[in-house]
Amino acid sequence: MTTIGSTITLAELEHDPYPALARLRADEPVAYVAELGLWLITRWDDVEYVHQRADLFTSATEPSWLNSVLGVNMLGSDGAEHRRLKDALQPTFTPSATGAWVTDRLPQICDELIDAFDPAGTDLMTSYAEPIAVRALQDALGWHDVSWQQIGEWTRGVCTGLANFANDPEPARIAAMANAESGESIRGGVVPRLAHTGLSPDEIVNNVRLCMSGGINEPRDGIALVTWALLTHPEALRACRADEGMWRSACEELFRWISPVATSTRQTTSDTELAGTTIPSGALVAAVLSSANRDERRWTDPDRFDIHRKEGPHLAFAAGAHVCLGAWLGRSTVRVAVQHLLDRLPGLDLAGKVDIRGFEFRGPLRLDVGW
Repeated sequence: MTTIGSTITLAELEHDPYPALARLRADEPVAYVAELGLWLITRWDDVEYVHQRADLFTSATEPSWLNSVLGVNMLGSDGAEHRRLKDALQPTFTPSATGAWVTDRLPQICDELIDAFDPAGTDLMTSYAEPIAVRALQDALGWHDVSWQQIGEWTRGVCTGLANFANDPEPARIAAMANAESGESIRGGVVPRLAHTGLSPDEIVNNVRLCMSGGINEPRDGIALVTWALLTHPEALRACRADEGMWRSACEELFRWISPVATSTRQTTSDTELAGTTIPSGALVAAVLSSANRDERRWTDPDRFDIHRKEGPHLAFAAGAHVCLGAWLGRSTVRVAVQHLLDRLPGLDLAGKVDIRGFEFRGPLRLDVGW
């Protein structure tokens, strides 16, 4: 029998995953997608269940895509080992550790970048969103012996490996090179500053690489996507300018509407029934955050960008024990950067078609603007 999952291709998901995810939610909420080698879990309640039941859905998968690309890290671990790694790094990203950077240093960085814009127009991805996202992580880690441009390049390489569902050799080569080069830099520039955490040098390297993949990728795409969403929804932009509290609402709605990171990967520890389907023991499972965030059972008119929603929190930063380590810093960076940009340049407008791509990591390829 032909299943919906068997008809879904990686190319389709990379182009626009939401129509395929809607089909799965409606008729096949637990689906094996052969091209990915994963079972996709697509409804809100089931995605939450996966995050809550580490006894049935472990993060310590074997094989581990995360661990093979990045080295053994907190997101590829469970239980006491996960807690040990996360607890060691958590103080680096708390509001008390990074709050002054957000309120004082970040607006200065925004101004420096805006002042350097080409008056003829600019691509916000490369001239604004990426440098801000990289510098947020750089400053949190004290990683100052290498340029933000180089860290951005390494991050793109690492993410190429993490999104290599087809296991193609060329993306794997790019990721391996990025890992080797970034690892050498982390050992020299970050390991001494985090020695007090009690983590080994390898543990610091691997988990900083993990922070690169989410802690740079998500705020970079978030800054660009919120800006694009507000420029294409002028009534929402007017609401933000009329009520400063709405900037936060706009950012949170964007993370729900277009989740920059799509999945949490787990592995079943035994034959497990979910939504009427039995997933075999040892199967690799992707809890699709981006699908849960558009589940019609949870959200009213979920395909609409609506900054006035009152339906509760989204899952863009995951849930449970594995909720994103840098969620506060990422959210705050996106909000301040977008508000500062649109306050400084009230006449900002799009200067061409915006092409949004990606399944695991989704964002604009470019965001050309003028003012």
